[in-house]
Amino acid sequence: MPPKRRRNRAAREREILEAAERIFGERGYQGTSMDDVAADVGVSKPLIYQYYGSKDGLFLACLARLRTQLLETVADAVMAATDAEDVLYAGFVAWFQFLDDHPQAWSVLIDEGMLSTGPAAGPAATATDEVRAAFIELISTMVRMNLPPGRTADDDEIEIVAQSISGATERLAIWRSRAAEPPSPEKVARTLKDLFWQGLQTLRNS
Repeated sequence: MPPKRRRNRAAREREILEAAERIFGERGYQGTSMDDVAADVGVSKPLIYQYYGSKDGLFLACLARLRTQLLETVADAVMAATDAEDVLYAGFVAWFQFLDDHPQAWSVLIDEGMLSTGPAAGPAATATDEVRAAFIELISTMVRMNLPPGRTADDDEIEIVAQSISGATERLAIWRSRAAEPPSPEKVARTLKDLFWQGLQTLRNS
């Protein structure tokens, strides 16, 4: 029998984080054990401790990975947009499609109920705030890039728009996660884009 091929560390870490993301999303922080994750991946629990130090460390590693993936996905979609109006639509589609493709991501990334108890509550809450702040900064940049030439952006206006878009996408993500038959990412994105585009037109022309 040929010897069993060993997975390299990068592959093992990817498998561990994928399993942890799924289990944390399904069971919450308190309901997840390192034994659960180790058994799902087929590695020893000491190996996970070696990589992440603790369950807190594993949870925070999941947050960091999801943050990077989400922001890169949205940024790539925005950069590929063909015009200013499409920037909004493409960004919204990417956001909601990412959550559909990662069903437990919302719970791990944003669900504040998950972060209210347990040793990881403080660091995880801080990490999710950083996710939100990075997304708002991306939105702010997107709005500034699509102001007409010569228009000096008012920082307060930009911040109000970015915060409003962030809040709307979060509430819609919660609603879609609980709906029996949620509308498609494209339908949500189109409706949300139409709503905000009217306001942005006023901002752009003021």
